[in-house]
Amino acid sequence: MFSAADLPTPIRKALLDSGLETEAPPERRIFTNRDLNFDSISVIGFDMDYTLAIYRQEEIEAMSILSTTAKLIARGYPEKLREVPNDPKFAIRGLMVDRKLGNIIKMDRHGYVGRAYHGLRKLQRPERKAIYRDQRLGQERERFAAVDTLFALPEVTLFAAAVELIDREPQLWGAGGPPSYAETWLDVRECIDEAHRDGSIKDHVRDDPGRFIEADPDLARALHQLRSAGKKLFLLTNSLLDYTDVVMKFLLDGALPSYPDWTTYFDWMVVGASKPSFFTENAPFQELDPGGAPLGGKKQQVQRGKIYGGGNQLGLQASLGVHPDEVLYVGDHIYGDIVRSKKSSGWRTALVVQELEHELEVRRDWEMTLREIEGLHGLRARLADEIGGHRYLARTLARLEPAELVRTGLSLPEATAMLETTRADLRKRLDWLRNYEQETQGTLERRGHEVDAAFNPYWGSSFRERNDTSRFGAQVESFACIYTSRVSNLLFASPAKYFISPHGSMPHWAVGR
Repeated sequence: MFSAADLPTPIRKALLDSGLETEAPPERRIFTNRDLNFDSISVIGFDMDYTLAIYRQEEIEAMSILSTTAKLIARGYPEKLREVPNDPKFAIRGLMVDRKLGNIIKMDRHGYVGRAYHGLRKLQRPERKAIYRDQRLGQERERFAAVDTLFALPEVTLFAAAVELIDREPQLWGAGGPPSYAETWLDVRECIDEAHRDGSIKDHVRDDPGRFIEADPDLARALHQLRSAGKKLFLLTNSLLDYTDVVMKFLLDGALPSYPDWTTYFDWMVVGASKPSFFTENAPFQELDPGGAPLGGKKQQVQRGKIYGGGNQLGLQASLGVHPDEVLYVGDHIYGDIVRSKKSSGWRTALVVQELEHELEVRRDWEMTLREIEGLHGLRARLADEIGGHRYLARTLARLEPAELVRTGLSLPEATAMLETTRADLRKRLDWLRNYEQETQGTLERRGHEVDAAFNPYWGSSFRERNDTSRFGAQVESFACIYTSRVSNLLFASPAKYFISPHGSMPHWAVGR
C-alpha cells in the first residue's frame, strides 16, 4: 500500500512546508456529525469574532466586566459591586439563566437540570430538585436566557455577582430596595450591549489587539490552502468595517508574501451583517469604501473583491453562483451562525468551539479515570438490575407459605426451615449488593468530582451533564455538520477529504454484538 511515507524526501518536505501533509495534534482534530464531502464544497464563508479571531477569554472578559460594572454603577447600582469576586472560570457556554429566580443552570439534552447556582451559591440537590423537577426547561423565553456564545459569558458572571450582592446587602440600594432578578438581568444585558456599541470594549481591542486576540500562525496558511485547492472564500461578520479592519489586519496582514492585505484572502466581504436576521430578512447591501463610507446606491447582490455592509442571505447566495449545498459556513454562534444558516439557506455548517482544545486536553490527561468512570457506570447498572430482581424475589418469598412447599413432598418442618434459610440467604445477598452499590456510587461520585474540577470547577465539562450529553453538546451534535476548535485546523484536512460521521445507534442495536 502506497502512503505519504513512501514519497521521496524532497517531495515530502514540500508537502509539509505547504501544509498538505501534516498530522493534526489530537486537540486540533475536526469532528463529524454528518457526512460531508469537502471536495464538493466550492465556497467557504467565515464569521470573524471567535471564529477567524480567537479571543483571549480571560482578557476580554475582564475588560467587559470592568466596563459593564461602571455602567451599572452609573445606573444606581452600589459601588460595592466592584468588590464581588468575578472568577473567569465561573461561566461556560451552554448555561441557561433563570431571570425570574436569579439562578444559573446547566441542563442535559433532555432539559433535566443537573447543576444550578443562585448567584455564586451552589444549590444542593434537594433545593435544586424542589425548584426544577424532571421536566423540560428553558422554553419560556421571558424567563430563561440561553448562553450560547463566548461573548455572553461576562454578562453571566456579572449577573451572578449582582444577585449575590442583592441577597447579601439589599440595603445598599436604599429605601426603594434592589431591583428584581429579572430587572437586574435586563440591566446587565443593556449595559454590556452599550459597552460594545460605544467602544468601551472594542476601543481597547483596537488599541492593543495582541492583548485580546491570539495571533494564530496557521490561519493564513489554512486559508491559502483552501484557495489553492480552488475554493472561494467569503467573510460574513456582524462587526462593522472599522473594527473588522483592525482585527483582520492583525490576523492576516504580512502573514504571507503573496497576499498584499487581508482583503485579498476573500472573494466576497460583508460586514455589519446583523445575523441572525441576515438569514431571514431582505435588507439590501451597501458598498463601502476602505474607510467604511457608503459608495453609490444600495444593491441586492455583491461583487467580488468589494466590501459591503448589511445585506441578506438570498442576495449573497445569488452572488456566489453555486448551489446552497456547495457552501460551507464556519461560525461560533450556534443560533446566529449555524442554526439560521442551516435552516434558511441549506448551507453546510462548521462550528468553531474554542473550548474544545481544553476539553480534549483534559480527556487526554484523565483518560484512565474516565475509563474507570465508564466501567463504574456499567457496574452500577448491573448492580441495580440485580438488586431489583432480588427485591422482587424477596417480596415473593415473603408471601410464600410453608404449606405451599408441603405440596412438593416436603414435611412441614422441612418446608419451614427451607423457607427461613432461603429468606435469610436472600437478605444477606441483598445487603451485600446494596453495600456494593453504595461503595460503587461513592467511588463514582469521587472520581466524577475530580474530573469535573479538571474541566471546570463549577460546571464540569461543557459537553456533558450527569451521565448524558449536555444541552450544549446536543446542540453541537444537532446543528453542526462538522466542528473543531479553530479555523486553522482545516490546514490538517485535505481539501478533498470526505468527512464520515460515526453513525449513531439505538440502544437495542448493540444486542448480539
